[in-house]
Amino acid sequence: MCINRSRLPRRCVLFLKDEKDKLLLQPETYLFGEWVGQTNTVFLTPYLPPCGSFSTIGVYGKHTENKERCQELWTVWPKGKSLVAKRFVNIEDIELPVELIYSTDTYARTPFSPLEMEILWNKKVTIIGNGTGGAKIALELARAGIGCIKLCDPEKIDFSNISRHEGDLFDAGKPKTQVLAERIYRINPAIYIETYAEDIFKQPLKKVKKILNSDLVVAATDKTSIQLLINELTHKSGIACVFGGCYEEARGGEVFYTLPGEKMPCLACLRADLKQPKKSAKIDYSTATGPEDYQGEPGLHAAIDFITCLEIQICLAILLHKVPTSRLAKLIDPRFNFILVGGALASGFYRFKKPFDIFFQPLKGPRKNCVACGDSGWLLQDMINPPSNTKDSRTNLKKEDK
Repeated sequence: MCINRSRLPRRCVLFLKDEKDKLLLQPETYLFGEWVGQTNTVFLTPYLPPCGSFSTIGVYGKHTENKERCQELWTVWPKGKSLVAKRFVNIEDIELPVELIYSTDTYARTPFSPLEMEILWNKKVTIIGNGTGGAKIALELARAGIGCIKLCDPEKIDFSNISRHEGDLFDAGKPKTQVLAERIYRINPAIYIETYAEDIFKQPLKKVKKILNSDLVVAATDKTSIQLLINELTHKSGIACVFGGCYEEARGGEVFYTLPGEKMPCLACLRADLKQPKKSAKIDYSTATGPEDYQGEPGLHAAIDFITCLEIQICLAILLHKVPTSRLAKLIDPRFNFILVGGALASGFYRFKKPFDIFFQPLKGPRKNCVACGDSGWLLQDMINPPSNTKDSRTNLKKEDK
């Protein structure tokens, strides 16, 4: 039998978070990953993949001559002071030296100090909404070194999403949470990922609070009612929160954040006092018969990313807010928690005077008797004691779940 040796693997890489995680390599530990034929490289890691999207392709243990056992899996074992991987490929015995790669190698070009990297790795971030903006935020936070990310979105990727989403044609039909989880795993398999491919606000209030329980919540949904609900829940739970959004055709947008324990206006304060730009054109939904007939606001992906990338840096600045030596943390000032971001077509639109017009919009607050940050929040009360004549997802949250 003639074997095409050019197609045989030539390199084997084993990814670990750090040297301490070598302890994960116990006998009979399964290894996950992929054999990339284009580069003839085998990637292995002991971290369990999300959504069952990556195959078991290796096992750590003692070397064996049993061809049947090695036929399907790479067997990794110590040889001297290093590791080797072995497998029978087309009845040929292949042995490769194992190259250890740590997360410090993949994060080598971030601008953060070792202290900042350690702090970011120990942070949890919950992202509500995994569309254009939420997807970008999730992947960039993973690339920045966040150690735990919770993804929440009930929708699946549609072909109409491809031009603006981090997913591609081959992801159509998959839950958005799964698409992002798979891509985060490829960035750093050691990141802990939780996925909620459901409307979490249909769950009991106790479970909603558990999902939101993190160091930062990113409200990346475009539904105002849900944003206000997240605003109230995070305020009362003492959790920092970032809200981002795009205006018509992504000509501009906004980034707004709240911090626990600070005297600053919340999202409900903002929405009550500040007028938003009026749309010059409306999408006709008169013939809509179901959710599939509703389309998102048109906008160039690059224009949305321009706004989202600023939001991502605000997220990181908040997570590093208590680090005196962090340069990024100096962006955070409770007096200036509202940023207006004008894009390429912003000149003369809303409050923007020129293209790429970015500035802090001064706000007064918090407002007296605010429905969210005041003594009693009306949205939360509505969740606990739902009115009988509404069909909103909040109505499933019951009093006993408080």
